[in-house]
Amino acid sequence: MRKILLTLLLCTTVGVTVAATGDLLADAADFNFGKVIEGTIVVHTFILSNPGPQPLEIRKVRASCGCTATALSDYSLDAGESVQLEARVDTSGFGGDIVKSIYVDYITGTTESRTLTLHVAGNVSRAQPYHITVGDLNYLFYILIDLRDAEAYAAGHLMGAINVPYGEFAAWTARLPKGVIIVLYDQDGTQSDEIAQALFAQGYGDARSLQGGLDAWTLAYDEQFILKP
Repeated sequence: MRKILLTLLLCTTVGVTVAATGDLLADAADFNFGKVIEGTIVVHTFILSNPGPQPLEIRKVRASCGCTATALSDYSLDAGESVQLEARVDTSGFGGDIVKSIYVDYITGTTESRTLTLHVAGNVSRAQPYHITVGDLNYLFYILIDLRDAEAYAAGHLMGAINVPYGEFAAWTARLPKGVIIVLYDQDGTQSDEIAQALFAQGYGDARSLQGGLDAWTLAYDEQFILKP
């Protein structure tokens, strides 16, 4: 099986349509995710296949709202081959029964244009005030790194900080995700400035050095949010 992952972000409610029949087939054209709380990101993988006897080309994958995160264009699928299509439905802002549609445009060996329609459906219950969605958490997420040595870290550090001593940081760089805010601090901000500049040069545009380090924090806020043994 040749596997290609397509990630779709679907964001509108639409009516159910009938899946087109033709050379491109789905293991199941409709997926019901049951009942989830608003803000849940539903993930489902459709298996698309070409039973043959001639090859076909997938030209485009469209979501009903047009907010497709990743698309596949002009891909040939030989007879007997299949492809994985992963759909991600963000239920934020929705309530009750919802249906999302995915359209797979393709042509057969005779250049006849066709569309296979898939659906993701289910029921969404309203979130409570104490809930936070994974999408919101992803948006708010940041990494707080204490560059001091292990002994200084153990004596007291900002809540939520992980300890990556300055001398060991180079080995950690490859583990850090890009596109996430990375806040670095040491005692006075000297080493964190150096590391932040180095990260910038490597494409970590959201790296930040805490000005003045932990000294500046304690001067402004005393021991607020500082964990001590």
